[in-house]
Amino acid sequence: MARGVIKLAALAGLAKQARDYARKNPDSVSSAIGKVESTVSKRVGPKYAGHVGKGGNALRSGLGIAPSRPAPATAPLRGDDRVTPSPAPPTV
Repeated sequence: MARGVIKLAALAGLAKQARDYARKNPDSVSSAIGKVESTVSKRVGPKYAGHVGKGGNALRSGLGIAPSRPAPATAPLRGDDRVTPSPAPPTV
C-alpha cells in the first residue's frame, strides 16, 4: 500500500513539472503534440482523425495551453457514407 502512495506522489510531481514546462514553453509543447497527432493520424487513418484531434486538445488543455485548432465534430465522409438526397415529391 505504501509503495502505491509513493508512486502516486511521484507521478503527481511529474505531472506538475510537465504543466510548468508547458506553461513556460507553450509553442514548443504544442508543436510536439501536433507532431504526435500527425503521426497517429497517419497510422490510424481518417476514420479516427476527430478522436486524435480531441485527444491532442484535451492534452493541451490539461497542460494549461491553448488548443491549436478545433477538433472536427465528425469524421470526414467516405465514398460509401455519402448521403443521397431523396427525390422531390410529385406536385399536384
